[in-house]
Parts: sequence; structure tokens; C-alpha cells
Amino acid sequence: MFYGYYTKGEGIGGRIKQRIEDFKVDEIPKKVFPLHEKLKREDDKKYTIFWMEKFNWDTQGALMAIANFIRTNPNNFSIAGTKDKRAITKQRISTEIGLDRLKHVRIKDIKLYDFSVGRKLELGDLDGNMFEIVVRDVDLKKDVIEKQMSIVDKELENGIPNYFGPQRFGITRPITHLVGKELLKGDVEGALKIYLCEIFPNEAEESKKAREFLGKNWNKKGFRKALNLYPDRLRYERIILEYLAERPENFQGAFRQLPKRLRKLFPNAVQSLIFNRVLKKIGPIDRELPIVGFDTVLGRDNLSGLVKKVLREEQIKISDFKLKSLKNMKCSGGFRKAKLIPKGFEWEIEKDEINEGKNKIIIKFTLPSGSYATVVLGEVMKNDV
Repeated sequence: MFYGYYTKGEGIGGRIKQRIEDFKVDEIPKKVFPLHEKLKREDDKKYTIFWMEKFNWDTQGALMAIANFIRTNPNNFSIAGTKDKRAITKQRISTEIGLDRLKHVRIKDIKLYDFSVGRKLELGDLDGNMFEIVVRDVDLKKDVIEKQMSIVDKELENGIPNYFGPQRFGITRPITHLVGKELLKGDVEGALKIYLCEIFPNEAEESKKAREFLGKNWNKKGFRKALNLYPDRLRYERIILEYLAERPENFQGAFRQLPKRLRKLFPNAVQSLIFNRVLKKIGPIDRELPIVGFDTVLGRDNLSGLVKKVLREEQIKISDFKLKSLKNMKCSGGFRKAKLIPKGFEWEIEKDEINEGKNKIIIKFTLPSGSYATVVLGEVMKNDV
């Protein structure tokens, strides 16, 4: 899902997340809501709001762990945005569950604090995210780093393409959009086969063997045997397999075993793919581009023509986003800015204490809600972020 670099300069190289604490993300709460939203929700005061700080947990996994601890459904929690796994992150959570149950939660590397009462959080209910990221193992002298960073720093002020980052599609297994395409076609079984069986080079060997076995034994007996092969860390795959082992023909029911937030990620990734492909052809112009959904209306202008062309190439119709074969899964359209301008971009150079003879760069910046730090880092590093 790489679309090339936009800024000039050679980049500094290096690598991120060599240590989990090298990547920190703090959510910036939304301070001002539109008047119509205030009126609509002014009496919505029944939700417990709290901050969750996590270390090396993905957001969905952390919420599932909390839900298991207090014996509730993870769908009872709402978030304003998802956060990286291999990082230290802080974000707000809302739930109808009372403080008396939440305050007793004790889970390694998850901390809940600063409880209050307010309205339910929706995706996008944040003004942005603050990042502090350490790029390590930089094999350049200090003066060269300063030159390259100065070039990128200046160009970032003019903006870069506001792509959806690689996390949207999957890092180790970039399949999220592939599963989504099968769902758009109404082929839930095909979607599950990709999710459970598709193999990628950087996976652990035990995972590869499990996926290979299931791909060759896609039946009730195979579902049961695969449960002994899939490692515990592949918890969502195991949840699906446990269901299929008892109901081997009910693929829709198996898919519904995934948390709703995760189910929606698949068609959302297809929307992101279309947006990125259109943006690649247009560049970071000062306007919004459509995120195609079932209610998107395209005209006869050049931009609409380009979107139609990408849809044809991907063999997708706007009506596909109604996802008629899946209940409560239809994806509406929207808009997203084409240009991304990081705010408060700062950096400093230090000796890398864990890579002898190398330098590290500590970078700080703020991005609006929905924008990806990896897109900015790609322009800085000019390598495989």
C-alpha cells in the first residue's frame, strides 16, 4: 500500500519502535462541538468517561481484556479513535458501565484513570493526537541529519498527501481491504478464508502452518483440528474457528463473532484504498476528497470522473457499500482533507544509547483526527517505516 514519497531530500533512514516506549501518542479531547450536536445530546449524561493508558496493547485487545475482567461485552465501550499497539498511548473511553466496576480493573500494562460523567464518545470525537517518536539507528552524521531534517521540516509546512497509513490495511498481514472487498461482493465465506488462511512472509512459522492446514481442510473437521494449531495470540481467528467448529455452514454468524468495531474496519479499508488511489493521482490540493460510501453522489466534474475510474478498476460499485448480506454493516460516505500539515513539528538529535555509533532523532508533532504519523515519518525517513 505504498504510494511514494512527496517531499524532496533523501531522508534520514533509521527505524521506529525499536523500543515500545519510543512511540508515544496522547489523544487531544474535542473541546468544541457543533451547535446541532450539543442540542441533540445535551441530556446525554449517563456515560462513564475515563482515560486508558496502555503499553503494547492494540485498542480492541485492551477493551476486550477489560471486558473480560468485569465480565461484559467489549461492544459496551466506545472510543474516539484507535491507537497503535507497539506504543505507549493515552485515549478516552466511554461506557454505560458504572465506576464501581471499572475502578477495580487490574490488567498488566493497562491503566484506567480520571473518571468522569458525560456523553457517549463517537469515532472522531477528538481534535487530534500528539506524537513523540524516537527514530533510532540513524547511520548519518549530525550535520547531514540537520540538513535532511531542515529540508523536510520546511516542506511539511506546505503539506503532504493525507493518505490513510499502512495500519489501515494491516502491517504484517495487509489483508484488511481484501477481506473488505469480499464482504462488498457478499461473499462472507470468501472473506473468512482470506482472514483465516492467507499467509504472509513475516508471520511466525506456527501461524503459517496453521493457516496452510486450514486452507487445505476447509470443513467442520478442519475447523476443529485447526483450533489445536492456531496459537492463543490469534484470538480473533480462534473465536471464529470455535464458532465454525459447531456451525460450519453459518459464515455470517461466524463473522459476527468479531467485535463490531473490527467488522467495520474491513469495508472501511476499501474506502481508504479508493481514497488513497484518488489522492495519489491528484496530490495534496487545498480541498476535500470524497470517501466513497453507499450514499455518495458523484457528478460529471473531473474529480468525480477520477473516482469513477478508480471504482471501475477496483471492480466496486457505490451500492456495494450497502453490504446487504450483513446486518448493520452499511458504510456511508464522507469527505477527508487531501492535504496534511503537521503542527508543532520539532526535532532534536542525540546519541543512540542502544545502537552503538548511531544517532537517534526525537520528533514531536500534532496531527488532526484520522491522520497517520507513519505518513509523516515516511517523508522524514524515506524508507520502510
